[in-house]
Amino acid sequence: MSWEAYRWTAKSPSELYQVLGPHGVDELVHQSLGACWRESPAEGRSLAGVIEVAREVFDRNMKVWAAIRKPSPASFFEDLRPNPADQFLRQAMVTCWMMMPRAGGRDVREVRRIVGEIFERNLAAWQADDATFTGQPARRTAKKLSKPSAKKKAAAVPNGRATKKRAAKK
Repeated sequence: MSWEAYRWTAKSPSELYQVLGPHGVDELVHQSLGACWRESPAEGRSLAGVIEVAREVFDRNMKVWAAIRKPSPASFFEDLRPNPADQFLRQAMVTCWMMMPRAGGRDVREVRRIVGEIFERNLAAWQADDATFTGQPARRTAKKLSKPSAKKKAAAVPNGRATKKRAAKK
């Protein structure tokens, strides 16, 4: 472990939060997206194309973290590609992990959820900015985190209110 890495791991989550701020993880995700933009060929570069590349980077790194059974510094950096986009995204995930409270245990799934929300929020902001600067209406290339509809929620309720509602409709 390098001395820089040790310096950060020796700090408590609250100390890291105090140094990095609430935007620490967001900034690293933003840098990952910026690297995706810069690495895309200038000829034919489009927002939709770069978002597709960014999603590949995101999915690739989430897959590695989904396979983590016992969190360790080595497992956090397994299969890390030498691309800046991958490195920034993985650093965002590790930073998120390190900033989570140690009491009660940390969960890799929670890191994946938090970083996923930040990633989607950044893509939505990119689309809004693209619409602003190009004068074109925003395209929906970023997938939204969907929530189940009221009908699906009602159908999922076992033999309770859902059946009574259906019976009342008939």
